[in-house]
Amino acid sequence: MDQKFNYNLITTVFFITGIAVMCSLYSAIPLMPVIGKELHLSESATTLIGVVFSISYSVSCMFYGIISDKFGKKKVILVGLYMLTLTTFAIGFIHNFILLLIVRVIQGMAAASFSSVSLTYVTEVFPINKRVTAISFISTSFMLSGVIGQNLSDIIAAHMSWRIVYFILTVVYILLAFWILRAIPKSPYHIPDTKFSVFFKNMRHIFDNKGIVLCFFVSLTILTSFVSMYTILNEFLTSKAIHADLTMISTVKLFGLIGMLLALAAGRVSDFIGVKKVLLIALLTSGISIILMGISHNVIIITTFSVIFIAGIAFAIPSVISQIGLLTDKDKGFYLSINTFMLFIGTAIAPVLSLRLLELPSYSLMFAVLSIVNFIGFAIAFFIPKAQITE
Repeated sequence: MDQKFNYNLITTVFFITGIAVMCSLYSAIPLMPVIGKELHLSESATTLIGVVFSISYSVSCMFYGIISDKFGKKKVILVGLYMLTLTTFAIGFIHNFILLLIVRVIQGMAAASFSSVSLTYVTEVFPINKRVTAISFISTSFMLSGVIGQNLSDIIAAHMSWRIVYFILTVVYILLAFWILRAIPKSPYHIPDTKFSVFFKNMRHIFDNKGIVLCFFVSLTILTSFVSMYTILNEFLTSKAIHADLTMISTVKLFGLIGMLLALAAGRVSDFIGVKKVLLIALLTSGISIILMGISHNVIIITTFSVIFIAGIAFAIPSVISQIGLLTDKDKGFYLSINTFMLFIGTAIAPVLSLRLLELPSYSLMFAVLSIVNFIGFAIAFFIPKAQITE
């Protein structure tokens, strides 16, 4: 298998593709006010542009495991990219709100094919000593797109029409589809006789592997905390206590890239101390750092602890995914699809949680209460059993 698969090339392709695919989610965030104004939408209606995508994306993730088992990982990724290309291109021409929502739903379904299937591909094809590093690159790419996608949209929309963003993404998706077609070999783990009823059968037995169920709930806490932190941090920086301008706020967020990139070392760290220990340290570190963010009004200190927090989150995501891969030797696609669903459901919980937290009397209390989410994840992860599968 080592001679057949160029692991470094596959990791590079998936890393770049992950950034681009998730831009379909994050690039829309700064564009929504502009789109809402052009289409004469209310603020609540405008938010649906993002909400319908997130729900469609999260729910679709659950089904791509069984679909990719039946039709093949590479084929599903490519078909998803083709659909993503078409829907992204179509958005650039839409002037009707209802039609836009429908296309965004389809776009979310298409985008979901890459995230869940690429992770399954890696857990099936890569040897353990290379797997965590590859997963770290892919999961980090999802987080990087949150910064890159929004900043690029801001820059493009400031000088050109917001529709240009989607035309540029269309070209990027075409190039990536061609690259994957030529560079990524088919996964040998292909079960064409798989029946879709297996998904519902697996759902009935989902609680049989308690270790994996614990991993699901850890994943639920990760992006819930990550998205909520950025919401509160933005309010904190613009408050009277700090009164940061837009340039300073953007700079603080850009420093978060350092924390994300540090997580690319998760594979090597896991080789030394084990996946579960990395997960526990990451969750504990993020919980402590988010408390410390709220007790200082010094921007440098806040930025430092935000980088540490983000590094913890970025280490936690691939660690959970790797742990799931180590806890089962079958139905990995199914379990990883459910995990991706749980992970991104956190992005739907976060806005509601953030609104409640912002009602608290002080920012130090907001950060402290939010840290409970991380500590809950830590407590759950503590009971995850040691890996049962050795390869």
